[in-house]
Amino acid sequence: MVRIELSLAIDAPPEQVFAFLTDLERLPEWQSSAVSSRADGPLAKGVHIHECRHMLGRDVDSELEVTACEPPRRLTLRALSGPVRFTVDHELSEQNGGTLLAVTAEGKATGMLRFAGPMVQRTADQELRQDFARLKEILEAG
Repeated sequence: MVRIELSLAIDAPPEQVFAFLTDLERLPEWQSSAVSSRADGPLAKGVHIHECRHMLGRDVDSELEVTACEPPRRLTLRALSGPVRFTVDHELSEQNGGTLLAVTAEGKATGMLRFAGPMVQRTADQELRQDFARLKEILEAG
């Protein structure tokens, strides 16, 4: 089991951060492995998201379910398919006119990836931190 936690202060209000975080068409702008992402409908609890990510030299499709969507405070996703079963929880709170974004990701590799536990942990941790640093940079640049 892999667990990654991070928090970052973003100089933008929670409403703006949440709107960007949930704009699936813009996901490839800030998530390095994202190729495309689309939802079955407006994001709400129970809606499914279909993603394509470039991983291990190939494109991999996965399906996620929105398990919590409380604008502009919380977004939680759970992977239903793909090489890694995970949940990722995004919690946003107002802080000094900006946003404190806390992200908790937990996952379990399946298939051949399950044998590469420490490598998967390091890679996922590094990618997650770089992706959210990019999200912060984009939002603060306006």
